[in-house]
Amino acid sequence: MMEVVPDEIYVKIILREKDQRGKTELEQQEKKLFQTLQKVGIDVKKDLAVRNMAGNRYKLKSGAMKLRKEYVLLLHDVNTLDRVFAGLEQMGGVEAEVERVDHSQIEKLRREVKEDAIKVAKEKAMGLAAAIGQSIKEAIYIREEHWGGMAAQYMSNVALDAGRGSADAGVDFEKIKLQGTVLVRFKLWYK
Repeated sequence: MMEVVPDEIYVKIILREKDQRGKTELEQQEKKLFQTLQKVGIDVKKDLAVRNMAGNRYKLKSGAMKLRKEYVLLLHDVNTLDRVFAGLEQMGGVEAEVERVDHSQIEKLRREVKEDAIKVAKEKAMGLAAAIGQSIKEAIYIREEHWGGMAAQYMSNVALDAGRGSADAGVDFEKIKLQGTVLVRFKLWYK
C-alpha cells in the first residue's frame, strides 16, 4: 500500500444574483471574486474555470432573470485553500466547497503500486515453493484484480483503491491510499 498527500484540490465556487431587493450583479461578484483570488496568489486565468452558468426567470415585478455561475478552482496545497476560504468568507455571498482531491502523478503511482504487488507475489511464491522442495520459474499468468471481482481467498497483495480522505480544519488532507491487487501464477519445478 502507498499513501500520498493530495496535490490537486478542486474547489467548487458558486456565485448567485440575489433577490430583487439588494440585487448584486453577477459581474460585480465576479470582479470581487477575481480580486480576492488574486490577492491570495491565485492565477485566475490558469487555475479558475467556468463550469456552468444558468439563469432562471422568476415571477418578479421586473421580470428579470436570476443568474447563477459555477466555477472550479484548482489548488495545490491546504495552506492556499485556507487563504482562499478566508478571502471568500470576507467577500461574502459566495458558496464554496472542496469537491474532490487528487494527485498529479496518480497514474504513475498506481503503476508503481502494481509493480510492487507483482514483486511481493514473486517473493511469496518463492517462499511457498521452497516449503515443498520446489522453486518457481517464469510467470505464466498475470492479472490485475479489482475489489469485488474475486472471492476473498484469491485476493492478493494490493487492490487499486483511490479512496479519498477528508480534511480537518487547519490540518493537511488525509492521504490518498493506493493499493493494487494482482493474481500471478508461476511455473514450478523441482530443484
